[in-house]
Amino acid sequence: MPKVNGILISYCGIICEYCPAYRKKLCPGCDAHANECEYIKCLNKRGVSNCLLCTDFPCKLHENGFKWTTEEYGELTWKVYSNIFIELMKRIKSSK
Repeated sequence: MPKVNGILISYCGIICEYCPAYRKKLCPGCDAHANECEYIKCLNKRGVSNCLLCTDFPCKLHENGFKWTTEEYGELTWKVYSNIFIELMKRIKSSK
């Protein structure tokens, strides 16, 4: 996973080191799910290390999330940002 200024940040932008699941070792981190995560697949195609650094952020993938079937939790929709945050980021992007 990428580090920014020494802080571990997930590919989609979550600060792993602040996350209780990651700190308690309940989450193995992104690299354990690289073949399943649509965010990571997209970043690899684009050659970008983090969604927040992508010129297309926020994109439809962030707006809609994606279906992810897990052994532990079954099928879920993985969406890391709220609709309000996504709308705010769109406004910031369009004001450039």
